[in-house]
Amino acid sequence: MNYKIGIFGSSAVEIEANSEKKAIELGRALSNHKVTLITGACSGLPYLTARYGSKNGNPVWGYSPKLDLQGQRKFTPKDDLSIYKKLVYIPKEFEFSEDEQVCKKYRNVISTANCDCGIIISGRWGTMNEFTNLYDMGKVIGVLTGTGGVADELEGLSKKIQKKSKAKIILDDSPPGLVGQIIKELNLRRI
Repeated sequence: MNYKIGIFGSSAVEIEANSEKKAIELGRALSNHKVTLITGACSGLPYLTARYGSKNGNPVWGYSPKLDLQGQRKFTPKDDLSIYKKLVYIPKEFEFSEDEQVCKKYRNVISTANCDCGIIISGRWGTMNEFTNLYDMGKVIGVLTGTGGVADELEGLSKKIQKKSKAKIILDDSPPGLVGQIIKELNLRRI
């Protein structure tokens, strides 16, 4: 099965030294499965995971908060955009297309809606927004713990804040272990 797996996390340089290493390990673990990787077309941990996850031919789709390729190049000047098989931009007719913060949230909704599963790695408020989208949409959610940020807070928050959902949250600090559990759960949902 070719599942669409979103990678959601911090686009900033991480304080947690471990997070970059785990992002690379996560990408390598994903490259062992036939999957399409989805990101918010941002730099940082999602880009790093997608770059390594695409090594065995897995396509990467980026959901950009920009209107076109020129805007994307300015947004991620150091990233190799050739990793993306598909880049999806904000529609020019979108009422708030000139407001980058609104466009990032639009991108979050569209990217989370288009994946079968989302993986959270570290992250800040934007990643929390992606997590809540995935949860409300009833998706499989993998959380790579031990990476800092939101990822390390979600277990406690999900115990304190309860809401009925078809979502399944899987927590693991091992990238291969997390990917294995996610694939197993996605296979169960396809039966």
